[in-house]
Amino acid sequence: MFLPILCLLAGQALADDYRPVFHFVPEKNWMNEPNGLIKIGSTWHLFYQHNPTANVWGNLNWGHATSSDLVHWAHEPLAITSENGIEAFTGTSYYDAENTSGLGTSGNPPYLAWYTGYFPSNGTQDQRLAFSIDAGETWTKFEGNPVISAAQEAPHDATGGLETRDPKVFFHADSGKWIMVLAHGGQNKMSFWTSVDAKRWSWASDLTSTQVPGLPSAIKGWEVPDMFEVPVHGTDKTTWVLIFTPAEGSPAGGNGVLALTGSFDGTVFHPNPVNVSTLWLDYGRDFDGALSWENLPDSDGQRILAAVSNSYGANPPTNTWKGMLSFPRTLSLHQTQTGQYFLQQPVSNLDTVSTPLVSVKNQTISPGQVLLSSVGGTALDIRIAFSADADTVLSLAVRKAGSQETVIQYRQSNATLSVDRTTSGFISYDPAAGGVHTAPLRPDASGVVQFRALVDTCSVEVFGGQGEVVISDLIFPDESSNGLALQVIGGTAVLRSLEVREISLD
Repeated sequence: MFLPILCLLAGQALADDYRPVFHFVPEKNWMNEPNGLIKIGSTWHLFYQHNPTANVWGNLNWGHATSSDLVHWAHEPLAITSENGIEAFTGTSYYDAENTSGLGTSGNPPYLAWYTGYFPSNGTQDQRLAFSIDAGETWTKFEGNPVISAAQEAPHDATGGLETRDPKVFFHADSGKWIMVLAHGGQNKMSFWTSVDAKRWSWASDLTSTQVPGLPSAIKGWEVPDMFEVPVHGTDKTTWVLIFTPAEGSPAGGNGVLALTGSFDGTVFHPNPVNVSTLWLDYGRDFDGALSWENLPDSDGQRILAAVSNSYGANPPTNTWKGMLSFPRTLSLHQTQTGQYFLQQPVSNLDTVSTPLVSVKNQTISPGQVLLSSVGGTALDIRIAFSADADTVLSLAVRKAGSQETVIQYRQSNATLSVDRTTSGFISYDPAAGGVHTAPLRPDASGVVQFRALVDTCSVEVFGGQGEVVISDLIFPDESSNGLALQVIGGTAVLRSLEVREISLD
């Protein structure tokens, strides 16, 4: 029996243990980054690193959930299990439309999932394959595993194959080959492998930090690659994008997700010079191990991606579950006279589960005024567009009561958007759980600034402008901290539009 994500746990109310309203979390226990994201027919499949027996990292399997809209999720049985002393680490899925693997039939081609096999007994990591011939409902491990052994990895890895993981696999039509991108744990490196049948692999090339022009030297420890080709909006061209999660060097400290653009010939990825102002996909602390869904129509030129919202290990104060999926967001690449930049926005299906609470048009707000103080909620979608004097600071407090508040702020003088968690609630669980995270955000050509804030039980995700910058952070306020306050400091602002919507999945 499939259980909806909003089910009650052991008699607990929904808000107990900080369980979110519209973000996916496991029914119980540990969750790491998403794996094998793929759409099969009309069903969105989410796999994820999961410990089904404890609320800590370890005993890792592929957890599984499905959705018809990326908003409502149903829990499914484990997809790829830890067994025989081999855990199932991170990986990706793809549709073998031509049955090149021979693991399905021409009439029923298989879905393939590659993952890293981890041996806790000796630390070995190798690459493995599973397949599904029932549209992703069940998965069978390939009898010939591993498809890349630690010994085969060893000549290309500084640890001799002990730290090679996170396979991203796709079919490259131009070369007629399967491509696998592997991360080398703790190293600043990806390796590229090719195959004609998705089972037997040969090393093709390496990508290291010295081959990425302009990449800051502080960015280290590459993990969790994703790679795909997208159109460049505003041109008639396409480009390849390589996403990964470095362990060091992100704007907020700790793990972060960045995106490189470049060309790919089926063997070597040639990255474009880095523009540090558009490098990062998120400026917050809690967007880690991002992957995108495969097997989507490409007519709109967008990818849809998600990450795990937790970079504090087992420290967050949730007792029955750990780890939350960021809300799925679209990703597209755009070209202007000043260069290329990514835009990200929450998937539009969120609108189907929200109802308006407040709508304001063309209202001036001056210092000393406080708007929205009569409005509250713990699951909100807030959208604001405004123009402001040069010395104005616009401040939106969410999850506010007493001394608790999380403050989203725009400072006109230096064109920065920020999220301040200093007094957001319980922050002593980790030294990095508080502080202020900042992103650059300039007004549009007409002088208007806009941002959108998704607020849930234990998180805020703030999308600046059209989605040029995003700041994602966990927060742990009291349940009663559900107020709002909008005000300005130093100068006036004209609210072109303001909308507050309440989100409910009931």
